[in-house]
Amino acid sequence: MSGVREPSAEHCRLCGGALVKRFDALVLGRYRVDYLGCEACGSLQTEVPYWLTEAYDSPLAAIDTGAVERCLRCQAAIVATARIFGLRGRVLDFGGGAGLLCRLLRDAGLDAWLCDKYAQPVYAPAFAVQPGEVQPGGIALLSAIEVFEHCADPAAELGALFERRPEVLFASTEPYRGEGVGWWYLNASAGQHVFFYSPQGLALLAARHGYHYFDAGAFHVYTRESPSPLQRALLHLALSRRGMRLMRIWLAMRQDNRFAQADYDQLTR
Repeated sequence: MSGVREPSAEHCRLCGGALVKRFDALVLGRYRVDYLGCEACGSLQTEVPYWLTEAYDSPLAAIDTGAVERCLRCQAAIVATARIFGLRGRVLDFGGGAGLLCRLLRDAGLDAWLCDKYAQPVYAPAFAVQPGEVQPGGIALLSAIEVFEHCADPAAELGALFERRPEVLFASTEPYRGEGVGWWYLNASAGQHVFFYSPQGLALLAARHGYHYFDAGAFHVYTRESPSPLQRALLHLALSRRGMRLMRIWLAMRQDNRFAQADYDQLTR
């Protein structure tokens, strides 16, 4: 990627800027690791992570008690986003883990699939694909839920997501705004979170890859086409806390078995 330096211990793995140590923390309960701030984009990152194989012995961190709640919340957010932009094509949940979100999206009527190189798609095995099978331009919406912060080399890894050219890339990650060693999102005991994006860093991704960026707190929406003022207003409402509650109520009220049954019928034929 032009203008981006190779990842190193001296330069930001997102923008290539100079790094300065902010603090250190105990990762996986045994590795004393430096956390470095970028003086250019303002993001925070660990030193080059050498412990990831050990951290991913279990794809779902033992302390991740919010996995199901997160899937339900993201189901509402993604369905709302797809409707606001009138998306009709395939949805790909990148880093989809056990496939629960994929199944929930299919149950809401979206043509959802998933890929994940670390986990078994136990909830949606028939709808899992390998990353190499995904062709550029064939995706209406690509979701990356709690994926960005896992990227050891975000310039390359996130660049590969944007190169698939989805109409909308929908991500969730907590922005870094100068928090210290006590920040809960570091999740140092699990060792899987290694890069934390400042608001400037998140916007930089859009500019680098030719997308438009909409910031909704922990949700981040990247669109190939510039959203209209109405779409921006609807996104702001739908991805707010109140909007999420209303969307989840609406999904629960209209929930039936027809989409799951349709998948079953197709698979058993």
